[in-house]
Amino acid sequence: MTDFTIRAATAEDQATIRRLIRQEQLDPTSTHWSRFLVAEVGGQIVGIGQVKEYPGCQELGSLITLREYRGLGIAAALIAALEARARRPLYLLCASKMEPYYQRFGYQTIGWKDAPTALKVKLAPTTVLRLFGVRVLVMRKD
Repeated sequence: MTDFTIRAATAEDQATIRRLIRQEQLDPTSTHWSRFLVAEVGGQIVGIGQVKEYPGCQELGSLITLREYRGLGIAAALIAALEARARRPLYLLCASKMEPYYQRFGYQTIGWKDAPTALKVKLAPTTVLRLFGVRVLVMRKD
């Protein structure tokens, strides 16, 4: 078992946060360090996540664990810590292949029509992803 710690991000973490988001090809908007928590092993950032604030809702997002640290509970610990800071309902957007993973944490898939307006606006550009076989889901935890 690898020991890791979860802490609030600092301004010094901003470059690492942006690099990880680019590497994983996640949404590069709203990536200010002050919304992030980071997971560290031996002083190295091995995971990140944030809660994004939108008018009328919050979104769990930018959840990344470095490949070599996956399966150790780091993402689960980040999710728990981020949820503890968030309101309910809490939303997330993910590729359909990730649906079973987030269901383990109590998130349920909802229809596009039931999504908050702010997330519908964010989702509009993802219709292009469907051309490449990627289906984006909206999930909610009450």
